[in-house]
Amino acid sequence: MLSARTRLGSFRVVGTCFRRFINCNACGIVLQDKDPARAGFYIKPKRPIVNRLAKLEDVKYLLFSQELQKAKDSVPVGSLDELRKSKSHSLSCKRCNDALHSNRYTKEGFARFSFDQVLEFVPRNSNVVHVASLPEFPFHLVKKVLQDANFKSSLVLTKGDQLVKDKATLQRKVDLFFRDFLKYHLRIPTNKVIATSAIRKWNIPTVYANLSSSSYLLGNANVGKSTLINGLLQKFPGSKMDGEGLASTPTETGQLAGVLHIPNMTRNLQAFKVADKVINDLPGFTTDLNEVDLEDIIEREWLDKIRKTDQFKVRKLKKKTYISLRGTENGGCLTLGGIFFLVPPPETINQVVKYIPGAVHQFANVAKGLEVFKLCKESPDHALAKSCGIKPNVCSIDAYARHIIPPFQGSIEIVFKDIGYVLLRSTGKYNFTKPYEIWVPKGIDVCVREPLSSLIEEGYENSVESRGKKPACPRSRPLVSSTYIVPQDETNPLERMKLMYLQRTERDLSSRRHHNVNPWDVVKTLHDEPPNLYWHYKW
Repeated sequence: MLSARTRLGSFRVVGTCFRRFINCNACGIVLQDKDPARAGFYIKPKRPIVNRLAKLEDVKYLLFSQELQKAKDSVPVGSLDELRKSKSHSLSCKRCNDALHSNRYTKEGFARFSFDQVLEFVPRNSNVVHVASLPEFPFHLVKKVLQDANFKSSLVLTKGDQLVKDKATLQRKVDLFFRDFLKYHLRIPTNKVIATSAIRKWNIPTVYANLSSSSYLLGNANVGKSTLINGLLQKFPGSKMDGEGLASTPTETGQLAGVLHIPNMTRNLQAFKVADKVINDLPGFTTDLNEVDLEDIIEREWLDKIRKTDQFKVRKLKKKTYISLRGTENGGCLTLGGIFFLVPPPETINQVVKYIPGAVHQFANVAKGLEVFKLCKESPDHALAKSCGIKPNVCSIDAYARHIIPPFQGSIEIVFKDIGYVLLRSTGKYNFTKPYEIWVPKGIDVCVREPLSSLIEEGYENSVESRGKKPACPRSRPLVSSTYIVPQDETNPLERMKLMYLQRTERDLSSRRHHNVNPWDVVKTLHDEPPNLYWHYKW
């Protein structure tokens, strides 16, 4: 990996002079044309002689990577050579070109960055905009970024169109809720919280108005940093800056930042001039470099659909079409292609609203579902082959972790990191017999929260009606929680959950609730306010 100094400056001292480096227009990495196996490889622009090129892919690369298609729309085309002469100076590496135009990529080509590696790009006392995905909250909200005394931090929540159904809610209500959430639940007082949707162009002017003269976008991979920059460039005049800090040709399309559904697209710091402000786009970081790759669990076709969030349909939020699910003594379950198996308690009647693309199916139990999916992998013509989204190595009960969901009343949302969320609603008469379970391939992070859009709406009404005297989010109970992974043969999950809860909170006694009472005394009756027994999330 290049040093921070080399990456930031894109220059190297050679003798007594400076040698200028050219960066990939999509990911920002320094380009080189010597070694195809090394990062940043590109085909040097030259007059292409078609009959001497080894492969048709080489012709496609020259057409796409050097942006000849852009010239094609603006000048009369008589030959390939005329196209070449009219091309722009924007270059891209072969990795980015293959991924952008042919959807060909390897996970090795999109290696992760650690949090510390990304921090090398950010000078002390800088203005840092922490970017997190709203629909996947609390995942991607990194407390230490907002608390770091070395930065002046603010929070921007992206992809708001995947949680709220209209622009007005995003502008007026989401910001208010999260300011109070940070204040009362994380003890971070701040007024700099903005929710946006760059795809829908919601709240973009507010984001711009709250940016400093120079800002650094810091966040997990694939939370929408580059998309946010393009959203700003579509609203305000701007340009991409070169290694000398000089503005390049102004953009006409607003698409100067490389955007791709694959995480870790950006490989280097890239600076953009947006009106009179400079925004520095950083590579996304991964909190745990050893976490499992989703590419090893989920089939690429399914994973591509999940990651292409620009195709999310807002009507899903308005219609809330649900799937009925009844609990059985045998462990009847609902699955989304094997990415999860939701197992409700016996005799319960439930509704599931999914906001993750893919076909769902119900099975008699988890083992039966995996048995069918294994047959699907062995026989592609199987009737349920299209309903299986997991890879063959995952079609085994041993590949799954049994997550126990802490007790809840009414509805919750189950959030899967880097995948999405589903709404689970328990209907009928309240009668707690045992906790809900969700079986997930090992390595996929799961948590639960009270329905976020409902919390935001209710909090806003309470705050307005009380003229700001009441907070916009509940203070007396935890609103998010991790799940509890227990052995697959555990027969008393509620008692096991209690022990695990006490262990998790032994250094955070202020977070303990209901720890001195019999859990069955808490869950046997319906409460006016959800007790959220054993709810706890480590930030």
